[in-house]
Amino acid sequence: MEDLLAAFVKDVQSLYGEDLFAVVLYGSAAAGEHVPGRSDLNVVVVLRNLTPALLRKAAGHLRSWHRKGFATPLILDPEILTDSLDVFPIEFLDMQERHRMLWGPDLFADLHIERQNLRLQCEQELRGKLMKLRQSYVESAHAPADLERILGAAVSSIVVLARTLLRLGGQDPRGRAEAVLERAQMQFTTPTAGLRKACQLKRGDIRLAGSSLEVLYQEVLEEVQRLVQVVDGLAA
Repeated sequence: MEDLLAAFVKDVQSLYGEDLFAVVLYGSAAAGEHVPGRSDLNVVVVLRNLTPALLRKAAGHLRSWHRKGFATPLILDPEILTDSLDVFPIEFLDMQERHRMLWGPDLFADLHIERQNLRLQCEQELRGKLMKLRQSYVESAHAPADLERILGAAVSSIVVLARTLLRLGGQDPRGRAEAVLERAQMQFTTPTAGLRKACQLKRGDIRLAGSSLEVLYQEVLEEVQRLVQVVDGLAA
C-alpha cells in the first residue's frame, strides 16, 4: 500500500504542480483497517483554488487510480472545506479523526465541528439509510445476492454514523467496525449484533445464503430503526 500511496502523490504532484496544496489519506486505510480487495483507498486532494479546468485534469487518471484500488478522489480547496463544515460535519469529523497527511500541511487538525450540526446530520443520515434499506428490501427480498450487496454497501456508512453517536454520547469513537458497534450497544442499550455480522459478511469472514441472508437483513433493519430512536432522543 505504501508504494501505491507514494505513486499517487507523485501523480498528483505532476498533474497539479504549484496548484497542489495537500494530499490526505482518510478512512479505513488511515486507521489501519484497510482490507485489500474489499476496501477503497480514500484520498483528498486539496488545491489552492479549485476550478473546473483543474477538475478536468484528473479525469484521464481515474481509470488507472481505480485499478489500483483508489476511490475517486475528493478534490476541494481550503475555502470549500471551511464553508462545508456545517453541512457535512460527520464526513469532516471522521476525516479529522482518521486521516494521515501524505503531502502538504494538515488542514484537518484544527477543524471545529458544531455539536448541533453533527446531531442533525446523524439523524438525517440514519433516517435516510433506514428508508433506503426498506425500499431495497421491497425490490430485492427474493434475490439473496442483491441483499448481500445492499448490506455490504450500507454497513460501512452505518458504522460511521455509530461513531458519530458515540461522539455525541461523549464516548471513544475509535476502533474497528465491530468494536464501535459493540460500544454503541453498551452505551445506548441498543442491539447491534446484526450489523456486526454484516461487517463480517462484507469482509468475507463469514458466508450466508438464502433465508439466512434475509434473516440478517431483517435484523439490520430493526437495529437501524433503534439507532434512529437513539439519535432522536439525544439533546442537541
